[in-house]
Amino acid sequence: MRKTLPLLSLLCLAACLALVVRVPSGAPLAAADDEAPPVVREAECRRAQARIKIDGIIDEVAWNKAQVLQGFSAFWDRRKAKSATKARLLWDDEYLYFCAEMEDVDLYADVKEHNGMCWTNDVFELFFKPAEDKLPYYEFQVNALNTVLEMYLPSRGAGGYQRFAPLGNLGMESAVKLDGTLNDWTDKDKGWTVEGRIPWKAFEATGGRPKPGAKWRFALCRYDYSVAYDRPDLSSTAPLTQSDFHRYEDYGVLTFKDRE
Repeated sequence: MRKTLPLLSLLCLAACLALVVRVPSGAPLAAADDEAPPVVREAECRRAQARIKIDGIIDEVAWNKAQVLQGFSAFWDRRKAKSATKARLLWDDEYLYFCAEMEDVDLYADVKEHNGMCWTNDVFELFFKPAEDKLPYYEFQVNALNTVLEMYLPSRGAGGYQRFAPLGNLGMESAVKLDGTLNDWTDKDKGWTVEGRIPWKAFEATGGRPKPGAKWRFALCRYDYSVAYDRPDLSSTAPLTQSDFHRYEDYGVLTFKDRE
């Protein structure tokens, strides 16, 4: 018996190890990105088929044909946004249209001056880079007070907000609707919506209105402030590898479609 015990022990150990490492035939090993939150790597900006009234109420028939973009996340932290967002983009011969429906339990905004520091409030942001091989790009923001920030940025190294915000008057129009009480942190709000349009003349420095089939880099982003958070929640549709909304290397690709 003393001579057979070691052999039996070895056989049992080998059987256990086989069970641990066995992978079913044809089953792939899990990849690291399997745990990554959803993002928008490619999207369509479809042509608006009906009139859109900019009033902050997302009830026009035209929006029904737009692609819904809702993969907002802090991709750099491998997590979803704390509050959900559904955004849409459309275009026609005159404008680029946008709207967003945002959950928000603590509505906060106090910046009132045009091109003020809206990112210090609850804010919806849009970034567009028309040409991948050229430096210029654009930043647009609307806070929960419907204060607008609009900038053409000739490059990331040109000076940023301090230099170009005073020059920003690109003609963007927007409207906001609140579902809750602004700036009262003692109650619980439901959220807010924004609807807007940007004239193609705003993009004249980079060629203006795109042709059908054109591809731009883009990111839709949010700052969400709340007394329930230890820091403002930043999120984006883009798979940003750093918490930097100006990191256009990571932006998704937006294709302008002439028809759905």
